[in-house]
Amino acid sequence: MRLDGWEKLLNQHLETVGEFQWGTNDCCMFAVGCVEAITGVDYGKPYRGYKSKIGAARRLSDGDGVDGIATNALGEPKNPKLAKRGDVVMFDIGFGDSLGLCLGSKIAAVSEQGLMFIPMSKAIKAWSV
Repeated sequence: MRLDGWEKLLNQHLETVGEFQWGTNDCCMFAVGCVEAITGVDYGKPYRGYKSKIGAARRLSDGDGVDGIATNALGEPKNPKLAKRGDVVMFDIGFGDSLGLCLGSKIAAVSEQGLMFIPMSKAIKAWSV
């Protein structure tokens, strides 16, 4: 499922991550971009087109939330302690369920300041990529 040279492709993608923006660089679209860098598959097509928090909430509602969207795209979740570099993870640091990417002991995620790193101990679920 992962492309040859996926780690280099992922690193290149992470270098381009800018500030948080609904519909293009929010938690779900960040995860979609990372998965596309790793696999070449764009799982975000059905969810694109929103530009606000309200639009995101509608997409999340239609897709059974962050958990449902990730499960629909990547299959059943696993214990986050089994996550490997490049797997999608769900976490909550006070803003509700969010998606990020496992980088080993840290989760990469998007914030208003750009890329942020959170301890993997905050992960609730994980999906294999």
